[in-house]
Amino acid sequence: MVLACCGPVIISIVQPDTAVVGSTASITVRVNLSTVGGGGPDFFIFGFLVPKGWNASKNTTITYTSNIGDGVMQLIPNTTLAKNGGGLNWPDYMKKTFGIGGNLIDDMEWVAYQTDKAYPHNNNTITGDLNIKIKVGADNNNTLVKLGYVVTDSGNGFTSDGNGTYFSFKMMPCFQLTGGTGDVVDFCNPQLTTINPPKSLDNDFVTLTFDGTIVPTVLTGAANVYLCATAYTNDGKSITICDQSDKTKMAQLPAGSNRYQITFWPRSYFGISDSQTITRMEYFLTDKSGAAKVGYGNTAAPFLYTFKCS
Repeated sequence: MVLACCGPVIISIVQPDTAVVGSTASITVRVNLSTVGGGGPDFFIFGFLVPKGWNASKNTTITYTSNIGDGVMQLIPNTTLAKNGGGLNWPDYMKKTFGIGGNLIDDMEWVAYQTDKAYPHNNNTITGDLNIKIKVGADNNNTLVKLGYVVTDSGNGFTSDGNGTYFSFKMMPCFQLTGGTGDVVDFCNPQLTTINPPKSLDNDFVTLTFDGTIVPTVLTGAANVYLCATAYTNDGKSITICDQSDKTKMAQLPAGSNRYQITFWPRSYFGISDSQTITRMEYFLTDKSGAAKVGYGNTAAPFLYTFKCS
């Protein structure tokens, strides 16, 4: 929490710990705002950090209640430039300033809102609640994620001066979403493997990274690590590439780091026909012999990746 004489301060956030995919989660953000005379009127600005797959701009409504009146928070158009944002719009300004808030997968977005009415600066203290209703899990994925919140006003942005700090930023502990049929997406905890970009189709180049420093595995200290993968296609076929060859060998970057990486074009890698599409991939990491194998969560179960663009 950031205390300020002249800017909004997030006093508290009431957010559930868990929710079910497709349900509506209710969140309350309580804010205080001390004003000084001679400024404004300004709009109150709110930013919400959520997974892109939730499509929050279409699945969220926010109302506010305050001691100077009630109303509705409105999405800020991406064409609106943020005050002191260096030519950026509000979502991009939030991303530049606060990043993805400690989440480990860069598949998050800031969604920006403002009050439907401007407020005056009359040496008064404004108190209010933001009442958020969000339908969670539009991508149907079970998810662990840290949701983020930031408030400021349209006249200052994310600045500080001799009078105080004109914004307040807060991240919450991991929120768990269950009941989905898609992949498990864990933004909170370091993963043995990651695929970049997080969302892709079989016609995109993808980079798969294995981080052997997360926990000890049967591949710890292995001189060479290989990808053993099976692609599943839209016509019900499966194609397995699991030989220990130059094609499947992962580069250790840098040498001795116990971090390995391979970049490939799935359509070419698995040799599918023009009429086929890869819908998902299951994979392991192996040593040169193929006997030592690492799967999801350091178990014998395969890692899973679904090819999709959203």
